[in-house]
Amino acid sequence: MNKQVTTIIRPYERYTEISSGDMTRIAGVAKETTNSTNIHLAIAEIPPSKSSSPHLHLNCESAIYVLEGEGIFVTGKKLDKHNKIKEGDYIYVPPDAPHKPINISNKNPLLLLVARNQPTEIVQEIKNENELSKNFKQNNECTVIHSQYTENKFSDTQKINIGVSKNTSNSKAIYMSKIELSPGTSTIPHKHSDSETAIFINSGKGLFISNNKLDSHVSISKEDFIYIPEKFNHKLSNIDSNNSLSLIIARNNIEHNIL
Repeated sequence: MNKQVTTIIRPYERYTEISSGDMTRIAGVAKETTNSTNIHLAIAEIPPSKSSSPHLHLNCESAIYVLEGEGIFVTGKKLDKHNKIKEGDYIYVPPDAPHKPINISNKNPLLLLVARNQPTEIVQEIKNENELSKNFKQNNECTVIHSQYTENKFSDTQKINIGVSKNTSNSKAIYMSKIELSPGTSTIPHKHSDSETAIFINSGKGLFISNNKLDSHVSISKEDFIYIPEKFNHKLSNIDSNNSLSLIIARNNIEHNIL
């Protein structure tokens, strides 16, 4: 690919990435799948009773949405803080923030939707947690935003549940929210003037309508990913008359400027 275009990524088109401990990660929106340069969105899976390796990211901010399961998110400058997480919770991970997600179920996987504001992350694995304070720079700590503490906005056609933003987590360069689009409704046609956008279809079915004349109509359904470059005209339509279209949205800019 030599230019950025809107791309629909089906489940069979995902890109398998590196693992961390027992955590595997498969990307939908990535440099390899969409030629994105400032946004990346992937699903991380942790098997029952397993965890990732303790690690930190050196060059990016990350936003996480818990898609399924329950776990413990270990964070803190000495990995001494244990936060329970469950479906619907968000996590903000700044650079240089040690962390380790753990799946506490002995039956079900823990699924995390992970966004970051860089196409390639630089990861520092922590092999000896006891030596953490001596060998690593830890300037930041992660923030867990439980579902009851998110910011909610409502309109006639949609509910917006904001998890990672400047207001909820003091993030600087990553944003994540969930939108529930009411049955039979659409968003207004719009463009994002200063951010790349990655979308995961959490549930439902609809149409992704795009181009200057809005003459491209592509069906979307559960577990599809969508990549939208800056200044690209589009709208989303829920074609189901009974059920909401649920979308998890990540952007590489906390300010949302719409054209």
